[in-house]
Amino acid sequence: MSHSSITIRQAIIEEVCANHVKLANCNEVIDFDYLILALGQSRGGPIGVGASTKNDYVKDLNKHHKDITSAKSIVVVGGGAVGIEMASDIKCDFPEKDVTLIHSRPLPIPGPFKDEFRQETIRILKEDIGVNVILGERVVNDHSENALTTTSQRKIAADWVINCLGTASKASIIKLPSSTDNPIFSPAGIRISKTMQINDPKYQHIFAVGDICDSNIMKLAGIAMYGGCMAAKNLSALITSAQGESPELEKFPDFPSKLLLLMGKNHFIFQLGDEVWEREKTREFVHEDMGLELCMNALAIRDFPKPETTL
Repeated sequence: MSHSSITIRQAIIEEVCANHVKLANCNEVIDFDYLILALGQSRGGPIGVGASTKNDYVKDLNKHHKDITSAKSIVVVGGGAVGIEMASDIKCDFPEKDVTLIHSRPLPIPGPFKDEFRQETIRILKEDIGVNVILGERVVNDHSENALTTTSQRKIAADWVINCLGTASKASIIKLPSSTDNPIFSPAGIRISKTMQINDPKYQHIFAVGDICDSNIMKLAGIAMYGGCMAAKNLSALITSAQGESPELEKFPDFPSKLLLLMGKNHFIFQLGDEVWEREKTREFVHEDMGLELCMNALAIRDFPKPETTL
């Protein structure tokens, strides 16, 4: 990222308009000919990054770590992939803690996955890891007096509660009025075409990749990275094409649905398409550092914290 043609600005975005981006707190405007939106979705800590500087982020991590170590009972609300991995990681690293996962539906993991996959996930949580699993119930009161109450009036001890109930949209900062009858944003994100361009004839110079996109496939890091590469190729094709020429752009392929759950360092389950893989076959894709080094290498970043590093 240190190439002379690349300028990096660390700033908070106030507005994204058709031909410029406005930065917060300084009223600065950056004009553009082309734009790639890779804003993701907002998640609060500790499951997301709320800080805007490294120092604040490290402070947040230390605080969350102290919250975990000082709590005897921890409740994770939400049985999606994030909630399951969070509950598993805490229980595996702090086996003395009483960890409970609460999910409103009869089975965890929304999306196009087999009940076999979901049932085995529950079994691993309960039998192999020791997480208390409560399904088909919602939390009906605010966290008070170190306890939660569910819809069945069950009282759950909770010194610390982690909400894993989805993400918040970035729609409020995207000031792009639709030129058609369809809005730019759907509840699932910004509407894009197979070429990663915003699905509106007025904004073919704007691309979107990653979790901010309205996509019918799982929102995963690998999918986001693939979309980023495709957006870059297509943007380059538009720039280098002859005046008046409409280049043929690449289209995002129809990948099979997949999900790899890393539940602590020693437990995992993988579904690819319609197949739930055997444990030993899945192990081939699970590394000691849970794939951290692979991700860093893919991003051309060589300096990363080793697994034994502690805060």
